[in-house]
Amino acid sequence: MKTFKEFIAEAEKRMVMVRMYHGTSSDSSKKIKKSGYKGDEIYASTHPNTARGFAKRKGEKTSNVAMLVPKKSIKDQPEKGASAVKTQGQRGTDAMGRQHYSVVMTPDYASKRIVNTTGTVQKPKIPKRFR
Repeated sequence: MKTFKEFIAEAEKRMVMVRMYHGTSSDSSKKIKKSGYKGDEIYASTHPNTARGFAKRKGEKTSNVAMLVPKKSIKDQPEKGASAVKTQGQRGTDAMGRQHYSVVMTPDYASKRIVNTTGTVQKPKIPKRFR
C-alpha cells in the first residue's frame, strides 16, 4: 500500500497543468487576486500576449492574472457541468511550435485556480548532475 506522500507525488506527475492568462486593467487585477472573479464568464488564453491584447481594448494600463488549470478539465465542446471549455476563436501556433487557444470558465472555477505568475510551475526535466 502506498503512503500519502507517494500517492501525492504520483498524482503530481500524472496531472498536467495549463497556465492560462486573463487580461485586465492593473486595478482590476489587484481586486481579482484579493477577492476572485465576478460575473458570468471568464475568458482566458494560453498566450499572455493574446490576453494582454484583449485588455488593451479598454485603453488602460494592462495586467494579466495567471491561473493553473488541469488539462483534463478543459473540454473541446460544451458539456453539462464543464467548468472550462475551449472557444472557437484565438487559436494558433507560436514561433516555438506550441499550440495556443482561448478558454471560457465559470467565475468560481477560475477564482480557485489563480496563482502567482513568478516562479517555475514544473521542475526541470534535466537531471541534477547536468545543471
